[in-house]
Amino acid sequence: MLSTGLELNGARSNPRDGVELSRVGALHDELLRKALANPREPRPVPAKVSPVLETVTLVLERARIPMRAREIHAAAEQLAGEPLRWTSVKAALADGSEARFERVRRGYYRIRERVVPLCE
Repeated sequence: MLSTGLELNGARSNPRDGVELSRVGALHDELLRKALANPREPRPVPAKVSPVLETVTLVLERARIPMRAREIHAAAEQLAGEPLRWTSVKAALADGSEARFERVRRGYYRIRERVVPLCE
């Protein structure tokens, strides 16, 4: 091989004479035609309950007493049989939308007691 002293870094990465670009353009046009002829509706995303939330709920239901957040995390990992992210457990405990858990004091949580309204 004859050395010219020039580097070829990147010199061959650009398309030559638009050949590659014309093929990509043709493919793009074909895909657009197919999409217009047979449009597809996006699939709805199924509602999914957080497995971490369900695991934390089960841990606190079984405990029946307030637990420290770190203890809840450790017990949830053991119950799940796999590592759980600490931030996911904290988020489950802090989730106020369903108010499943009650913060008893700093770092301690329990299952929120369900209050049954009196019928009048």
